[in-house]
Amino acid sequence: MITEEILNKIKLIGEKMLIRKNDFFVKENFICDHIGVVESGSLYSYFEDSDCKIIVNELYAKDCIVTSYRSFLTEIPSPASIKAYADTVIHVISREKYNELIMDKQWLELFKSISDQLFINKCFKETSLIKLNAKDRYWELISVRKNIEQDFPQHLIASYLKIRPETLSRLKSLDIRQDKS
Repeated sequence: MITEEILNKIKLIGEKMLIRKNDFFVKENFICDHIGVVESGSLYSYFEDSDCKIIVNELYAKDCIVTSYRSFLTEIPSPASIKAYADTVIHVISREKYNELIMDKQWLELFKSISDQLFINKCFKETSLIKLNAKDRYWELISVRKNIEQDFPQHLIASYLKIRPETLSRLKSLDIRQDKS
């Protein structure tokens, strides 16, 4: 998890960006030129398959780092879109500012921490998809991200977990019945 100190530093130096519901932080095939911290609201990253079906790759809520990191670092077009699910305020640092800041050892260490955390998150998600069944993936998600069900609708959460919305409904209803037993 990104530390409070890192979040606060980015919030102090970053420019506030407002993204209205259904607007984009970055669109697929465009270069992402910002990295930021979500102050309020929520966004989701997604790909479209050959049938134009949305496949959610990441969910971003309060205090999450948001970027298309590969695009940000390499200046190549983003393979995914990042769209606001709700009106969202983000503190962003442009690529130009980022390149200035990394000349300072303290900021270089801070950005390394962010990079490390993004990589660790990716590894955990990949491992979860490979090793855990749907129920365990769901339980892991809600245990790590307590407000996820308040921030996002069920169909986006299901897509993120790589299950159908009906499957997620069944998992949730099973858990409610088991809690009553």
